[in-house]
Amino acid sequence: MKKILFLVVTAAAVLTACNGNKQTGNEIADSTAVETEQAAPEQAYDLEAIAKVIDGAETVMGFSEGRASVINKDGKLGVIDMKGNVIIPFEYRYSVFRYSDGIICCCKSSEDLWCYFDHDGKKLFETHDGGPSQFHDGFACKYSSEAGKYYFIDKKGEKAFGGKMWEWADDFSDGMASVFDGRGWGFINTEGELVIPCKYDSAAEQNPGGFSEGLAAVVIVPERDLFGYIDKTGKQVFPNLYFADTQFSEGLAWVWDRESQRYGYIDKTGKLVIKLEQNWNGDSFHEGLALVRMGGNKQGFIDTTGKLVIDLGEEYDEAFQFQEGLARVRKDKSYGFIDTTGKLVIPCEYTSCYEDFSEGLVPAKKGEKWGYIARDGKSTFDF
Repeated sequence: MKKILFLVVTAAAVLTACNGNKQTGNEIADSTAVETEQAAPEQAYDLEAIAKVIDGAETVMGFSEGRASVINKDGKLGVIDMKGNVIIPFEYRYSVFRYSDGIICCCKSSEDLWCYFDHDGKKLFETHDGGPSQFHDGFACKYSSEAGKYYFIDKKGEKAFGGKMWEWADDFSDGMASVFDGRGWGFINTEGELVIPCKYDSAAEQNPGGFSEGLAAVVIVPERDLFGYIDKTGKQVFPNLYFADTQFSEGLAWVWDRESQRYGYIDKTGKLVIKLEQNWNGDSFHEGLALVRMGGNKQGFIDTTGKLVIDLGEEYDEAFQFQEGLARVRKDKSYGFIDTTGKLVIPCEYTSCYEDFSEGLVPAKKGEKWGYIARDGKSTFDF
């Protein structure tokens, strides 16, 4: 996905998804001056104005490209900007996605009408066909209820690639999209060319996870559920097979290693470079750290050498990945955030928090009220 880069000087949801649409967060390494994808400086937000427009809201969602979806007290969905201006009126009901590729999709449930808007809130086109609906790499995947198949549209709302339809398809990721022809999975590029034949055996609902950092995990030995990694030409990049289909993130992929009978991380040569302790479980790397679960309620974070750099012990019931230098944690039924030293910098006083930081803010619920928290702890709850 092509994204505009902003310079971040001061580091500063509940997303409604359908049809298995995958979401990814935006990342900032720390509070120093860094370039990051789609990041907005904290000082650009008018928290007081945002607090007024979301007062009594049923749900608020994370910011993306300087815009956020909000469901108001009447159950109507609209979109606001960083100053609290309503750029898309509260007329929609469900299935609103983050801005992606400069476009957002909203749905009118009463009319089953999917409407696409540009960054300024101008309606571009509308369609009755549903599907994943979010734009990536210039295209959105749609589902035709009439044909019972999937296809792609361009940013004009017109059918792309000659209107070619598939039994199943998914969004573009890293310039490739997985497609299913009824017999097997393959991949098309942004020209609509089937560059990797539909030969990979997997049920339609278990489609490949998509390309990331130039590689994708596919089923190599279906009878044993073994996965391998291929490049964008379809070539298997190393012979090693694993019981995992995770994507590469920051040059590493989390897998189950058959030989050692434990989880670990491989590099792009297939070498197991991090071997976790017996009975430890891991997650993907974000901002140089990966969450590990060490049995019972023990959790922590390792760095890319495998060293345990943050040991949370049993302090929290649940922890999540780092985004923009902070990680969400849950204690009892309340959420807060820790920094990269493990220090609790935003107290566990929020009753709901289903997203991580994005563009300097995170949506959260305090008591029965929804709002946004900044990285320094300031929030719309202050107003």
